[in-house]
Amino acid sequence: MKTQCIRCGLVAGLAVTAMGMGACPSTMTTTGGAGTTGMGGGTTAPGATMTAAELKLAMDALAAMNAHRATKSLAPLTWYATGAQVAYTHDLAMEAGGFFAHVDPNTNTDPATRAKNAGITHDPLGSIDPTSGNPFVGENLFNTTDPNVTGQDAVNSWIASPGHHTQIDAPLPVAGAQTMPPWTHCGIGVRKGNGQSWWTAMFFRNPN
Repeated sequence: MKTQCIRCGLVAGLAVTAMGMGACPSTMTTTGGAGTTGMGGGTTAPGATMTAAELKLAMDALAAMNAHRATKSLAPLTWYATGAQVAYTHDLAMEAGGFFAHVDPNTNTDPATRAKNAGITHDPLGSIDPTSGNPFVGENLFNTTDPNVTGQDAVNSWIASPGHHTQIDAPLPVAGAQTMPPWTHCGIGVRKGNGQSWWTAMFFRNPN
């Protein structure tokens, strides 16, 4: 099972636009053979950092994003370690809490609030998160039980969905989705454990 979700609601001035905030697209895939799930079972406390294997998957995903952006003559996104840590912490929360969503039901925090709480400031050109009123942060989510999933697989899944694709191609328009601000940085967190992997990609413009 592979599932994915994108939050792309924007408020600019007094105009409110929301797209892709309802049901999340999902695809069923069949994978062959047994394989390791990485870290195995157990609970990881918030504040933990990615293992070397998880970090490699995250970096591979960023490389896949940038390879795709190059085909559109877009500048590469810069790795943002602080954002990656916020993303990974959300992965851990989803794993521990048994949910898959942009808003953590246990803390009621959205991506923009989680970024603000981590001390992140950035300039999404006046776009405001409709839930919290904080500066908007782009976020793509992905979850799979495929033990052999790669960073390219995650990015391919996002590109296949307009609501996810628009984050990666920003600021170019994507048919069927709201155009995002011109992101400059991306932080990706990957958590592997308990037979699944959780992926969170957060997008920023000129963060501190």
